[in-house]
Amino acid sequence: MSPVPVGSLCQYCKGINVETISQPGGHAHAHSLAVIQQSVQQGCALCGWFVTLTWSKEINNEMREVEPPTSAGRQSTDRFHVRPVGPGYLGQSHICLTDETGEYQTTGLEVCRLEGDLAPDDCPIPVCRALSETASPETQETALSWLKQCEVEHDCNNLSIPGPNNTYVLPGRLVDLRSFTPTTPIIRLVETFALPGNITNTPGFYSTLSYCWGISPFYNTTSANLTSSLTQIPFNILPQTFKDAFLITTQLGTPFIWIDALCIIQNSLHDWEIESAKMPYIYSLSRFCIAADATAVAEGGCFNSHNHSPQHPRRKEAAPLIIPSILASTSQISRLYIYPRHHHSTNSQAPISDAPISTRGWCFQERFLSPRTLHYTSEQLYWECRQDFKSEDLINNTQGQPWGTMPGALAQLYDPTFRPEHVVRTWYKSIVAPYSRRSLTKETDRLPAIGGVARVYAHLLSQAEKRIRNAETQTWVEGWVERLKVKQYDLVENSTYIAGIWGHGRKRTNTFSWVSVDGPVEHFYGYIEATRLVKWNVPLLNPLDPFGGVGECEITLEGNVIEGKLGYYHHGDANAGEWRVFVDIPPDGELDHGTVDIGSVDIDEETDELADVKASNGLVVRDVWILATSMRNTLDVYALVLVQTVEDDGKVRYQRLGLLWIKSPGRMPVAGRAPRHTYRGVTCRNTCPLCSSMVDSHGKEFHYKTLALLQMNRDEAFQQIVIV
Repeated sequence: MSPVPVGSLCQYCKGINVETISQPGGHAHAHSLAVIQQSVQQGCALCGWFVTLTWSKEINNEMREVEPPTSAGRQSTDRFHVRPVGPGYLGQSHICLTDETGEYQTTGLEVCRLEGDLAPDDCPIPVCRALSETASPETQETALSWLKQCEVEHDCNNLSIPGPNNTYVLPGRLVDLRSFTPTTPIIRLVETFALPGNITNTPGFYSTLSYCWGISPFYNTTSANLTSSLTQIPFNILPQTFKDAFLITTQLGTPFIWIDALCIIQNSLHDWEIESAKMPYIYSLSRFCIAADATAVAEGGCFNSHNHSPQHPRRKEAAPLIIPSILASTSQISRLYIYPRHHHSTNSQAPISDAPISTRGWCFQERFLSPRTLHYTSEQLYWECRQDFKSEDLINNTQGQPWGTMPGALAQLYDPTFRPEHVVRTWYKSIVAPYSRRSLTKETDRLPAIGGVARVYAHLLSQAEKRIRNAETQTWVEGWVERLKVKQYDLVENSTYIAGIWGHGRKRTNTFSWVSVDGPVEHFYGYIEATRLVKWNVPLLNPLDPFGGVGECEITLEGNVIEGKLGYYHHGDANAGEWRVFVDIPPDGELDHGTVDIGSVDIDEETDELADVKASNGLVVRDVWILATSMRNTLDVYALVLVQTVEDDGKVRYQRLGLLWIKSPGRMPVAGRAPRHTYRGVTCRNTCPLCSSMVDSHGKEFHYKTLALLQMNRDEAFQQIVIV
């Protein structure tokens, strides 16, 4: 896109440059809002951006208040200024239009200046770099400088997962690049036990690759070609992504690389079980990971294939406003680049999070576990490590902070103040929730593909629990409080990993298991657990990996279980309706026996049997059992909707059907308010059992739903059940 013509600027905006904006108070602009609005009508692009792109109605009203001479105490000499602000939350800098005091201001426009243009030493405008293809020598030089800086200034490798007895757990094989050059690309597989100790005892002597396989077959290691691959791998027939990764690795001074398709025998289940169990160590002990973000297939390569305009380093969605000016101090030309706000302004990692590999399940732990990652995106090269995030164009440099990157999130978990419950909470919030949105070619990989992260969390939980046990306290009271917390938390159960959930964990042991849900999952916080984990049976598919796939498993929970009916009811529209659950209420005091609608259900998966129930529009119902799992109080409950199954051994077991939120009466509409729900498919007019109330002799208001919840707390409802 062509830059916005500078000739359209008003006399107040033409004077903006790196010198005037660096002055105390910024660049003096128009003396009133009316003048600025007049400039907009006359076609000034920058004034138009300030007014139309960034000002809300409230800001306009506030700015009018400072316009002379109507503001009390203001002089007619008051002026508006253009000032730099930032870096903000995302590390960017902006310019905004403010009154002279800075009390009122617009929300800002992105601003930068090109690397190489002269500017005052104290210029607050960030530098951006013109980009070329990521295969260029300039990009490789940038990558090498980032790598060396990290190795000197950071301790990213010190957060690796220790192996048994604090030994290094190495991959069984690596691709040997010691004889590789661009002109003579000789590569071979090497078994790590055959390498000398001076190599294998040095952390970070190899790189790794994170990429999308795609659907087209490509060369990989099998039992048939393993022997020949140990002599030489045929380079010419390899996918382009592998070839590019070899070049990047050698240019960064690293002699080996690990790529799953080449280093694991693909048609050997035994070899896959051994090597896949090592993945958390393989990635965390590597020197860096190469992320092929630019393509969705192995043949796509790592490098982008287009040139970028030197005038527009990243902002492809909107044209920049370029203000060239001659600096008074040096008589040199300097340029200021101003951009309207857009979606990249709110997500500095969008080119990474929008990349194809960010949708793949296996790539989640590869990024999370790697101490450093070079992201070769379709736009440019990005860097992230445990302590920093950088872009090749220098925009959004987070200035030494992890700022929510995945490797940075792991670094924060090593915070010595983190208690076990904090670690478990991040598992569900920062790991399970985003991971569940990703896709897998094989659903059976759902646990193995996150097993490496689970192994890290096991280590973190162990460390957190050890800190509690060994806490040095100043007084006897403090020691007693710490021991009480340890007892309350139940450290033994918490350390147990059960098909994606953590033992007791104080949170969400009772959704068995999120792995069974095909799609995004969310976990709720702030609720009290209403069940107790009694025992579990989790057979491992890979005996070498306690965090990998599992067979048919079951857990026994103790809690309140009541019987109910599940039906589907339409809302007048044949295409709209909802699943609802009903329970029978026995006579209680002055109230008669009745059937009460206790809430709508989110069904995990509609089976053929449920499809028949749905088609009947309430004429057919399904017997279900309700297990209260967590509650904010006794009147606001989350519960599992279960169905019974009888196995070959004659024992009754339960399977999860969906999730029910039983709202307290305080959340429901009462007489005089507009209806907000349906009762058996009919819009409620404040007359259904959920809304109607009765008054006993003591004048206390009862709700039918209250009675339903009270029934859930009866002694006969408290029992142990097995969920499969």
